[in-house]
Amino acid sequence: MKTLGKFNLLPISIAISTALGAFQATAEEVDKAKSEASVEVIQVTGIRSSLTEAMDLKKNASSIQDSIVAEDIGKFPDQNVAESLQRIPGVMISRTNGEGTAITVRGLGPKFNAVKLNDRTMATSERGREFDFQILPSELISGANIIKASRANIAEGGIGSYVTIDTARPLNSPGQHIAGSVNLKYNDLAEETTPKFSGIYSNTFNDDTVGFLFGFSHVETTNRIDAHETAFWDNFQVGDTQRAPGPVQYEDGTEVTSGSTVWYPGRAQFMSDEEERSRTSANLTLQWSPNSDIIHTIDTFYTDFDRDAFSNGMQAPLHRDGFEDVVISEDNTVLAATKSADPLDGLFQTRSEASKTYAFGYNVMFFYDKWTFEGDVSYSKSESTPQRDWYVPNIINEGGLTDADYIRFDSRGTDVINIDSSIAWDNPAGAKAHWNSITDDKLEDEVTEVKFDANYELDTGIYRSVDFGIAYTDRTKTVDKYDSIDTQCGSVVNTCGTLIDMSDSIFSVNSMGDFLSDVDGEFPRDFLFINNLSDYVAEMKTISQDNAWGDALLQQNASVENTEEILALYAQLNLEGETDSFAWHSNLGLRYVDTQSDSNGYAIEVLDISMNDQIQDDGEIIDVTTSAPVFTAASNSYTELLPSINVSLDFFNGIFLKGAAAKVMTRPALVDVGVDMTVAGVRLTDYSRTQGNPYLSPYTANQFDLSLEYYQENGNSYSVNVFYKDFSDWISTQTFVQDSEFMVDRDFDGTDDWVVKETVTQKSNRSGVTLSGFELAALHYFDYLPGWLSGFGIQANYTYTKSKDSEADVFEQPGVTSPGSGVEGFSPNAYNIIGFYEKDEFQARLAYNWRESFLIQRQSDVGGGLPKHADDYGQFDFSASYDLNENLTVNVEAINLTNENILEFADVRDRVTLIQYSGRRFQVGVSFKF
Repeated sequence: MKTLGKFNLLPISIAISTALGAFQATAEEVDKAKSEASVEVIQVTGIRSSLTEAMDLKKNASSIQDSIVAEDIGKFPDQNVAESLQRIPGVMISRTNGEGTAITVRGLGPKFNAVKLNDRTMATSERGREFDFQILPSELISGANIIKASRANIAEGGIGSYVTIDTARPLNSPGQHIAGSVNLKYNDLAEETTPKFSGIYSNTFNDDTVGFLFGFSHVETTNRIDAHETAFWDNFQVGDTQRAPGPVQYEDGTEVTSGSTVWYPGRAQFMSDEEERSRTSANLTLQWSPNSDIIHTIDTFYTDFDRDAFSNGMQAPLHRDGFEDVVISEDNTVLAATKSADPLDGLFQTRSEASKTYAFGYNVMFFYDKWTFEGDVSYSKSESTPQRDWYVPNIINEGGLTDADYIRFDSRGTDVINIDSSIAWDNPAGAKAHWNSITDDKLEDEVTEVKFDANYELDTGIYRSVDFGIAYTDRTKTVDKYDSIDTQCGSVVNTCGTLIDMSDSIFSVNSMGDFLSDVDGEFPRDFLFINNLSDYVAEMKTISQDNAWGDALLQQNASVENTEEILALYAQLNLEGETDSFAWHSNLGLRYVDTQSDSNGYAIEVLDISMNDQIQDDGEIIDVTTSAPVFTAASNSYTELLPSINVSLDFFNGIFLKGAAAKVMTRPALVDVGVDMTVAGVRLTDYSRTQGNPYLSPYTANQFDLSLEYYQENGNSYSVNVFYKDFSDWISTQTFVQDSEFMVDRDFDGTDDWVVKETVTQKSNRSGVTLSGFELAALHYFDYLPGWLSGFGIQANYTYTKSKDSEADVFEQPGVTSPGSGVEGFSPNAYNIIGFYEKDEFQARLAYNWRESFLIQRQSDVGGGLPKHADDYGQFDFSASYDLNENLTVNVEAINLTNENILEFADVRDRVTLIQYSGRRFQVGVSFKF
């Protein structure tokens, strides 16, 4: 078997979910499942064979879907299954520091896609329902389906798609098989090489009635991520001589008239991350089939995933009064200005996550006469400890600040703000103790599922079979939140704003010299690094004279436990017939779902607000007094009836016409249905209140699909799929700013003369969202070309999505473009183009994935409630392999060949909030099989 990219370790690849096919369609499929459960082996070798097998699965599916078989996953130049799935029409991915972590299907984000491993719900390390693909190595996977049109006999929850990912079954590959790979990975930005290796052993015994399969994978990765960010965006009015004494002019020198609202960044941040990741995964499968009518399967899966990152950086404060020599864009964005200097900040951050995920399942399939029965019991648990800590010392000149000190910034013609300051940001002697924050979470997710399914062959006229079943799910997700909100500045000696000196030996100067090297500009590249974080922490404890400094304390009001119980019943009738012009098959069914949810936690309320009389800081710090947390519990329940119908017409000439209609649902994220509430004081005399809503109803929609597919005998295939979704229930994030009931003495003159603003964020149900679009896909082989040219082929797809949110909150602000009626997360246009070559022992593939700019948040977290957008993103990946002999293959791969960067902006393109480079990644290795 030929391999490529991230190597499939299975010596024989199989079609996806052959066991499930036994009760999903016709009597002929049941007979086929009986045979495959015992002896049938499907050989899939090479790029062409794997793509053709995927097309066969798509063509013969019981509803509209796309598929990838194991060889294909192994051949893509991808780090995990998510990065393989992005090649499918309508699928886009989210990335964390360059690696794919979650999928979006037809514009619907991770929470809308039900991802199952061996058709079971996996506990996740995320706060919501999203499946984190970082925990799932592609080497241990036999294939995946993305089902886009729902059926009654698949679980509810996937308005975007229902994704099944399957591990291999030893009885489908009789005999002994050993396979493995050893690779070296290299990140050109980090300039580090790390190992990756994996292996699998499969064997059958006792006349192939007993099977054993064990697989493992271990990978270590070192990444470096260079980034520039802006934050705390705010505005002022031209003519406000206190905030901006001026002058203010456009880039062409034209003076700006008074009254215009001008937006500016409150912080310019420069950060370089060093990240270490490791993932160890293993799966074990045992099977026993004493005869052709019964098969028992036990699956176990385990992943240990660790990520540790430390960020060195600095930030320049661009807020407060005193803007002079101001230059603004036509969009009223401050591009350049000079201000009196505030202390610069060191910006040091640790981000880590340790997660362990366990999964166990037992499945039995039994064939009796015209009956097929399947029972399944599974349990999974995930434990994770995400942590994010900030250490922010002030940086000033050794002699202190004077009226002559300044900060000048300029972003004209660049996405990274240029900084000039009289303060030396690369001088360890200028570092002073300031603000710090420790934030830890402890997450636990447990899922227990019990399912029973049955299929009965009717074989009467057009009535082929009937499916029915029952499923029960019990899920509990717990979030315990710890932070240093009471000790971040030192509980005895408050270090915020007091400029207490720190030892010079704690810091050194960044000597990399290539920070954001792909960007021209005069911004900080040689800023302070922390030599050893433990030394920094020890000194902060000494300065505060209190060993409690930095302790993360349990925040009861931000911690919550959510429990969910689901009972589902379904019945589905499968039909089949034939006319002179076409053959047809169809299924129509009804699924009943009852959901009970409970949330337990602690609630608080705001009692008082006052100005902080110790940290006046230009009158911009407030203290928020809240009540003690009080235990609170809430319950909710809802039922849904979900009808569905799928029809497929085969015109005997390779043309298929498929249609589908269904009511579908996705439950609210567990993190959103809590009773928790947090209150935080922030700058500019306002505070924020964020709270859950335990009474949310699920997302529900009526969806319709129509697909025209054409399959040629030589393997070429072409398709167009039109889809429409109308949401009767949508869950939106409402963020609004209002006057609170509190007033404070901002000027410390004894008079409460400033109304405190309250920013409220919460979830709520509403309607008004529609989604429509189409997908185009093509697979074409050039085998008609002469000689070696016949090895070429191309796979391409294009997705157009149109979204409308007619009831979206219109958050009108002066100088801000309305985000319109588009829905968050939807890219109007996306496409993939994959060119591949396969001839004899050599295989190669070049893939390009592109996604258009999209709205991330209607009212974002960068300040001022500005809408945040992601810019267009496209990436080239390449892989190639050569078979030395039947047992050994060498390979190379390269990810992000052209070193693309991620860019985000607030409202308009010249308000850049993030530019991030993660570098190119290369891999070279060898795989073997016996």
